[in-house]
Amino acid sequence: MKLLLVESPIKARTIKKFLKGYFVIATYGHFLDLPQREFGIYLKDNQLEAKYVPLKGKKKIIEKIKKLAKNSEEILIASDPDREGEMIAYEIKMILPQKEHKKIKRISVHEITQKAFLEALKNKSEILESLVNAQKGRRYLDRIFGYKISPLLWSFGKALSAGRVQSAALRIIIEREKEIRDFKKEEFFEVYLILENFSASRQTGHLKAVLVDKNLQTLKLKKEDLEKVKKDILKIEKVKLETIIDEKKKIFPPLPLDTENLQRLAYRFLKFPPKKTMFLAQKLFEMGLITYHRTQSHFINKDFSLKLKKFIEENYGKKYFSFPRSKKEKFSFEAHEAIRPTKVEKPDIYNDFLKLWQLILMITIASHLKPLEYLESKFVFKSNDFYFLATNKELIFDGFAKVFPVKEKFTPKPKVKKGAEFSILDKEFKKVETKPPARFTEASLIRKLKELGIGRPSTYVQTIETLKKRRYIILEKKYLKPTELGEKVYEYLSKNFPDLIDLKFTALMEENLDKIAQDLLDYQEFVINFLKEVEKKIKQN
Repeated sequence: MKLLLVESPIKARTIKKFLKGYFVIATYGHFLDLPQREFGIYLKDNQLEAKYVPLKGKKKIIEKIKKLAKNSEEILIASDPDREGEMIAYEIKMILPQKEHKKIKRISVHEITQKAFLEALKNKSEILESLVNAQKGRRYLDRIFGYKISPLLWSFGKALSAGRVQSAALRIIIEREKEIRDFKKEEFFEVYLILENFSASRQTGHLKAVLVDKNLQTLKLKKEDLEKVKKDILKIEKVKLETIIDEKKKIFPPLPLDTENLQRLAYRFLKFPPKKTMFLAQKLFEMGLITYHRTQSHFINKDFSLKLKKFIEENYGKKYFSFPRSKKEKFSFEAHEAIRPTKVEKPDIYNDFLKLWQLILMITIASHLKPLEYLESKFVFKSNDFYFLATNKELIFDGFAKVFPVKEKFTPKPKVKKGAEFSILDKEFKKVETKPPARFTEASLIRKLKELGIGRPSTYVQTIETLKKRRYIILEKKYLKPTELGEKVYEYLSKNFPDLIDLKFTALMEENLDKIAQDLLDYQEFVINFLKEVEKKIKQN
């Protein structure tokens, strides 16, 4: 018998449909973890040792796998193709007797399809220790942060915690809240002319031109400045078209989806919170309908791109197809595919599962279409010493906008000549007030964390959920708002452990975890140094 181990029962059922000759069983996630009621990390002879215990409710499945492994000629582990999946593979090795280890092989599968599995079976490998060490390092750092610093917060309330990424995310939310509180509204005025009979091609025949400086930048006038020029502007009856500046421009299609973009676009188009998006994506992956959904890659398999080429040419025309834009991936071992459908035919799914699948398909198709092209025309008018600017955008080629909505509005270019004069239909003095920065939504916070290099997209949803659970933040009208408790915790951490919640320091830690995954840094040395630094700071406080 050959044994194949995966994480979820849905994944197992999908595999059983097309893979014969293997006994497929689900592990239901992790088996082992650090103990709940003790630190579980020890220094012995300047070496790190960790205590792992079975997770609650896992003893039965552990015994079952031990029994099956004993009677198997081969043990294949097809857990997810990332650090966490590698750690699950390592945990399977940990629960099995030493004599069974020689049977263990790892296969990496980025989509749950027959073709992908048959290919993976030709490329069996060993468990990658560097990825395991990176995951251990992450877990140990979080345990150190939690067990060493969290108890210091208990004076504010029970069950409070600090966390490496969690506290950095809290800082970002609170600093934005302070910006909002400190914001002082300013007002200024913009001046517009409504030009009559500018273009017969326009329904109204009117065009709005804004007052600009000689560099064609919109003038934002304070009230006192407006009063100085208002009298002269009111006297203007006609303007002369001084210049027409034409420039061809492009809007490029979206890149194939990575995890953060999936969460952001699902929020934008479907109003799905990131937690819901990741739940649905997990199930779609396990059903074999999309590729792996936790990825920082924008790479699309060339075979799939060629299939999509045929689909696009048949449905939209040959002039539309283009291979996706390339983007250098951060690490070759994690540069598996972007999130895409495994096929373009509509699957037998419904409701929110279908909505998310269709969104993934739409963006994948859009990423394989040519850029949108348009002609931007700037019409510069003059009267006395005043310059006014009107802008028009004319569509040349719709490109990826054939399937993906864009915000720009396009109209035919007005047929006018330089030197022509135009009468003024109306004048508008528009008061504009500056607005405070907006609070973060869950999707925009995730984007900010990614931009800063803090944490990993696959962990962001859990980070936000922890902040809510600890009552550090609340969701108010879809925006994240810090609570009084959250602000107290942040003030304490910023006063006593400023380095540990410094955003650059947190991002640097992530870079070091990536170096461990690349086998460029010893995880023991990295974690020990962090542990000593935390203990030193605790003593100082």
